[in-house]
Amino acid sequence: MAKAILYRLVGLLILLASPAAAHQLDETYVYFTVAEDALTGRIEARLPDLDMLVGLDADGDGAVTPEEFDARRDEVIAAFEGRLTINHDGTEYPVIFGDHDFLRTPQGTFAQIRFEVPGIGAPPETIEVVYRSPFQDTDPSHLGYGLIENNYRTGVEDNERHIAVVFRPGAEAQELSLVGDPPLRIFGEFIIHGIWHIWLGFDHVVFLVALLLPAVLRVEERRWTPVDDFRAALWNVLKIVTAFTLSHSVTLALAGLGIVTLPVSLVEAVIALSIIVVAVMNLYPRLHRYTLAVVIVFGFFHGFGFANVLAPLGVQPSARVVGLAAFNVGVELGQIAIVVALFPILYGLRRLALYPVLATRIASAVFILLAAVWFVERSSGMFWRLQQQLLSALA
Repeated sequence: MAKAILYRLVGLLILLASPAAAHQLDETYVYFTVAEDALTGRIEARLPDLDMLVGLDADGDGAVTPEEFDARRDEVIAAFEGRLTINHDGTEYPVIFGDHDFLRTPQGTFAQIRFEVPGIGAPPETIEVVYRSPFQDTDPSHLGYGLIENNYRTGVEDNERHIAVVFRPGAEAQELSLVGDPPLRIFGEFIIHGIWHIWLGFDHVVFLVALLLPAVLRVEERRWTPVDDFRAALWNVLKIVTAFTLSHSVTLALAGLGIVTLPVSLVEAVIALSIIVVAVMNLYPRLHRYTLAVVIVFGFFHGFGFANVLAPLGVQPSARVVGLAAFNVGVELGQIAIVVALFPILYGLRRLALYPVLATRIASAVFILLAAVWFVERSSGMFWRLQQQLLSALA
C-alpha cells in the first residue's frame, strides 16, 4: 500500500510540476499524433536502455550504434509488442509498429519506433492508453510518459515537453483526452510550471537576489548604511518587486501571445548582462538612484525569457491565454516565496559591520564573474549565427 501511494505521489508531482524537458535517462516516451482520420505515434527509448532488453551491443565496446539497433530491430519490436494498446468503448485496438528513426540528444541516442492504430478511424474524444513498459519488469522506478505531439483539434504542433499522462507500475492504464485538457487543469498545471521555473531558473534568482541584498541598506554620503526601520526596507523591496513584476508581465504576455518575439540567444545574453549591471550598481552606491529604471528595462527581457520557457509546453491554442495567465501567476508566487524567505534574514543581518561588504562587494564580484561566463556562452552562439547570416547575404 505504501509503495502504491509513493508511486502515485511521484507520478502526480512529475505530471504537474515538470515542464519535463523530454529525453532524460531511464525514461521512455509515447508520442501521439491526432489527425482527422487516423491516430498514429511513436515510442522513443535510449539505445543503451534497449541494449539491456535485447543485447544490442554486438561488438561489446559499451557503445550501442544505430547500425547495431538495425541488426536486431525485430527483437526490439517484439519486446514492445502487446505492451501498448488503445481502448475505446470496450474495444481494444492494438498498435502496429512500422519504420524507425534515431534522435541524438545530450542524454544519448534515442530510437524512434513509429506505430499506427488501424481500425480506430477518426480518433474519438477520449481514449484509454495502456502502456506496460518492458523496462519496468526489472526496474519499477522506470517511468513512461505519454505526450500529444500534434493534434489537429486543438492546434498543438511539435509538442515535446508538455506531458499528458504518466505510466508507472500499478497505473499502466491512463485516460487521454484528444480534445484538450479542461481549463481548470491547465490553470493548475501552469501555475506549478511558473513556480518551478522561477525557482530553477538560476539566472532569474541571481538577478532578484542581487536586487534584494542592498534593499535593507540606504545611501548616505555615497556609502551603504543600514536602513533605520523595517518599513523603509519593506518599501524598498515592494518597489523593486512591483517594478520587476509589471515589466516582465508585459513582455511575457506579448511574447506568449505571439505579438512580439526576440531571438532566444539575444534574450538570454541580455539577462546575463542584467545581473552584471545590477552587481556593478551595488558596488557604486551613487548609481542606486537608477535601480527602478534598470529593473524595468531588464525586466522586459526577463519576461521574454519566461516566454521562451512557456512556448514549448504544448498548451492548445484555445487555452493559450489561460496557460499564460497561470504561468505568470506561478512566476509571481515563486518570486514572492523567494522574497518572503530571504528578506527577513537580510533585514536581521543589515546592522552587522560586515554586511555592506558581503552584500555589495563580495556578492557583486561573485555575481559579475558568474554572469560574465553566462554572457560569453550565450552571446557566442548569437554572434556565430549573425556571422553565418552575413556570409550568406554576401554570397
